[in-house]
Amino acid sequence: MNGRFCTPGDGWLHRLDTRVKVLVSLMLVVLCAWWGNWIFLSVVLVLEQVMFVADRTPARSVGAAWAVFAPIAAVVALVMALCLNDYGDVTLWRIGWWGVSAQSLALCGVVALKILDIVFALMLTVLTTSRRDWIRALGALRVPYPAASRFVDRLNWLPRWRQAVREARRRQDVRGVRPTLLSHLRRWSIAHDLMGRYDDHVVVAERLRGVYLDRGSARRTLMRPAHMRAADWIVAAAAVAVAAAAVTMIMLGW
Repeated sequence: MNGRFCTPGDGWLHRLDTRVKVLVSLMLVVLCAWWGNWIFLSVVLVLEQVMFVADRTPARSVGAAWAVFAPIAAVVALVMALCLNDYGDVTLWRIGWWGVSAQSLALCGVVALKILDIVFALMLTVLTTSRRDWIRALGALRVPYPAASRFVDRLNWLPRWRQAVREARRRQDVRGVRPTLLSHLRRWSIAHDLMGRYDDHVVVAERLRGVYLDRGSARRTLMRPAHMRAADWIVAAAAVAVAAAAVTMIMLGW
């Protein structure tokens, strides 16, 4: 991923205005955290995958998210099942002191679905938004360029760290370092130094480009500022309508 979550692409999600993608992601996060209807959560999870497929988002990026967060959701569900011993009235099976009921199993499934829904709701924006698009969108929201640049760097900290660790491992392999606990600690130290050098290079590059000149009456301008297209407005309106319908169903007790 070259130190960033975003993967290159020209699908409809990649072309969608970043502010609209953030709106859609936040609404999905709020709705999935609020509503515990397993049918709704299942539909949202399927819809998110369909959106990735329609956008032609690289399968390796979506698969990497599944590889990390599916085991986490499974572990959380298992821990909940162990903690919800004898919860509910309909016992499905019992192993010694541990009893699993239909109610506890349903609750664990809902929590696992919520975790996956929220993760992929955020990935809809993170995996399809480049650094340039982030800064253009934040600039349109009147966020200063230095703050926008720092935000994008912090957002991509994890892939940058993984890239630094891989680079440190390659350096150790070239030197013939044997894998031991001490070599692993040394690898993390090298990765930390590489991250620091990257941050220093970013600061130098930004200063050379006058990043701190937009103070006082002088304001930075963007060559291609973000603007909403007709398709962006349609997607935003459709997302708000769907969210309003979901809130209505929640209030009616569905």
